Amino acid sequence: MKLLKIPSRRKPWARVLASIACIGIVSLLLLYGCDRDGSDVDEDVADDDSMSDYDDCGYEKVSVPAGCGECHGAPPKTARHPDNNRCYRCHGYVVDEYFNFVQPELHKNGQVDYAVGCTSCHGWNLGASPPQNLNGECSAGLDGVGAHEAMRRGDIPAHQTACSNCHWVPLETWEEGHIDGDGVAEVAFKNLATVDGANPMWDGGKCSNVYCHGATLTGGDYKNPVWLDTSGDASRCGACHRITDPSGDASADCSSCHPTTLDSDRNILPRGTHINGHIDMADESEEKGGA
Repeated sequence: MKLLKIPSRRKPWARVLASIACIGIVSLLLLYGCDRDGSDVDEDVADDDSMSDYDDCGYEKVSVPAGCGECHGAPPKTARHPDNNRCYRCHGYVVDEYFNFVQPELHKNGQVDYAVGCTSCHGWNLGASPPQNLNGECSAGLDGVGAHEAMRRGDIPAHQTACSNCHWVPLETWEEGHIDGDGVAEVAFKNLATVDGANPMWDGGKCSNVYCHGATLTGGDYKNPVWLDTSGDASRCGACHRITDPSGDASADCSSCHPTTLDSDRNILPRGTHINGHIDMADESEEKGGA
């Protein structure tokens, strides 16, 4: 079969312009379009944190308007004000997260309008404890963040620690002693941390003699956990107590004596009785008799 050659009605100069346009479009696609693997974004750009529009807490990065610093700092540099410029967390009636006025009449009205609660300065919608810390940061390597995430929102409900075990918890935001200007959350052990005569200590970097970490139990090779260690090492079997039966048998079935605490594979029961202030036995009468 003979192919017919259909004459083009385009002017020669029109064909030249069309060719230039095609070359331009192809060049743009090669530069800004799909990567070699078919993805829409180049991996080097996607992995570059400096290019991210969000901070380590997941908040969108928003620049503070220059005008916000004319009368007060952003944030204000006072002893009791956290170094966090997410103004809307406390002043949401006045401005939104993009520093747009919500109720302009509340700005420059002779008073500071705010609405605060436990999550205004630390924590967020997941709870009152960090992350985020007072500076609005969420990275685990920071003192104000540390192991909070693991202790408060761990996978096992029985391991989720109450704030009051390590801190004095005020009944309201402006209670005396809270927000005292030093930017430090004082550690004051009580409740579960002191069960069975445990005398917990905090040296600024690690805890020791805490009931929750095996202070009153035999054995354990990591009873003084480092605050910035988020590896999970402090909550593994053997960190707080021995992993043998009283005779020293490491292959013993722990669940035969502690069925409300773990299963036969030594998995902690999600809503069991681990770290509850009492050694729960299969036969409570034997336990109470000193067995």
